[in-house]
Amino acid sequence: MNEAQAQAWSDWLALELEAVWLYPVIGARHDALRRSAAEAFDAHVERRDELVAVFSDANAEPPGPQVSYDVGALSTPEEASQAARSVEARICAAIVRLVGLVEGDLRSAAVDALRDTARRALGWGAEPEPFPGLD
Repeated sequence: MNEAQAQAWSDWLALELEAVWLYPVIGARHDALRRSAAEAFDAHVERRDELVAVFSDANAEPPGPQVSYDVGALSTPEEASQAARSVEARICAAIVRLVGLVEGDLRSAAVDALRDTARRALGWGAEPEPFPGLD
């Protein structure tokens, strides 16, 4: 793992950690969003664990979670959905940056993760994009 790759992996993992923090908060505050938040949480925990394994395989130290994250207001279901769309969009952008830096199985796995993340963003009300993450 070179320096550029390490930074891209770190950026992606940091956002996955934010998502793992965010979705339980959304689910706890909004009954109508609880199921979607739980499903997103489970997906991001799995992805977080996969990314931590990438660091372990490279004998590198992964970034850790923050105590909290500035996700904006979550007072209404609309605000909570916007926060979910935001984190998913930022994850898409982080994955796109990584895709250009890796090859083979790592690239294939990143592209699959990009597809999953873009679909999840749509579930939270994002507009479809031809190339998610390329803003």
